[in-house]
Amino acid sequence: MKIASQEFLKAIFTLKGNFAQGHVPTRKVFAGVEVAPFKNNAEASVSISGDFEHNWAFRAWPSEVRNLKGTNERANFPYILRLLEEYAIPVTWATVGHLFLESCERGAGGVAHPNMPRPPVNGRFQGDWYTHDPCTNFREDPLWYAPDLIQDIIESNVPHEIATHSFSHIDFSPRYSNRELVQREIEECIRVMEPFSLRPRSLVFPHNKTEYSYAKQLADLNIIALRHRDKKVRLSYPERLEPGIYKIYESMNLRSAGHYDYLDKVKIFVEEAAKRHAAYHIFFHPSDPADLFEDEFRRIVKYLHEEREKRRIWVTTMGELAAYCEARESINLQVTRTQNQMDVIIESSLNKAKFGDPEVSILIPDKIAPNKTLVETNGILQELNRENLYVDDQKQQLLVNVTASSRMIRLLF
Repeated sequence: MKIASQEFLKAIFTLKGNFAQGHVPTRKVFAGVEVAPFKNNAEASVSISGDFEHNWAFRAWPSEVRNLKGTNERANFPYILRLLEEYAIPVTWATVGHLFLESCERGAGGVAHPNMPRPPVNGRFQGDWYTHDPCTNFREDPLWYAPDLIQDIIESNVPHEIATHSFSHIDFSPRYSNRELVQREIEECIRVMEPFSLRPRSLVFPHNKTEYSYAKQLADLNIIALRHRDKKVRLSYPERLEPGIYKIYESMNLRSAGHYDYLDKVKIFVEEAAKRHAAYHIFFHPSDPADLFEDEFRRIVKYLHEEREKRRIWVTTMGELAAYCEARESINLQVTRTQNQMDVIIESSLNKAKFGDPEVSILIPDKIAPNKTLVETNGILQELNRENLYVDDQKQQLLVNVTASSRMIRLLF
């Protein structure tokens, strides 16, 4: 028998400590004008990540189990991609770097990837770290390579993010890793992603073994977002670490529940995230059974789409979420008013080379709607596109989306 009451279910999750307080956004208000915590002034952000691994994550498992996981992933992938396109939901694909390769060969002495360092301790299986690598190509061994699927992600009409899951699915824990290994793993990901015109901005730690002693090193490699697992905190505003890298807290993983409807749990968590202006994050493994995606995932994606249509949530990727938070952190405003005009001067210290030039949402008190809204970008003052302007009559405010590099918003009354 399944629990039907969401209130009762929420009480259970509360008693389990699932709603421990995480980080909260600091308000950024300048003379009544505010930089919204999330784009479009959404009550919460929602991001999804998929651990795109094929056989690399399961090398310690018996070959028949490992191959089943890889086969499931390839079989599920087209359905997942079509589903995300149906509802226009972007995902952060945490991709093992080796999957970008079309082929690879053994080096001198028959060693696979001799240029890559090995973990100081291999706590997963016996033999060389790359002993399972077939060193063939994606046509002969498609469970170890996936450039074709990566190309499908790139060509999707949904702006997905392709992130890194390390080059060879290493364990970042101190015993099994070191600075040289981390450096080379990410550098190799950068190298193999370059032919696809990609560069990783987000990292998902393999095995969820988080290790923040490498945060400065990762930030220097232009990683801006990390998926973070906490034993208690499931809902939190993204946490900025000193090197300028953001921790995106996991909320839950995709699965089926025996005693309640899993969609009810998603709804409860999203509602709670909205109350506290937190980021909700769910992750999945494409290698899971197909019915998990055909039932649970489909209903979750549909629900998120419906909530986005109500302007309650902002559905985005890990990298875009981190970029927005950094742009918001970097902005200061100066506001001047006359009888017929308001100018909002935007000063930003954002590192655009690293974070790009994301749009930020500026909230302007709007007791009287302006006749015209102009924005100055690159020294040119022009009328703002209607799609970047939203009048909220209930809150009596004007929402203006402008790029972080914009210099001024001018309202004429």
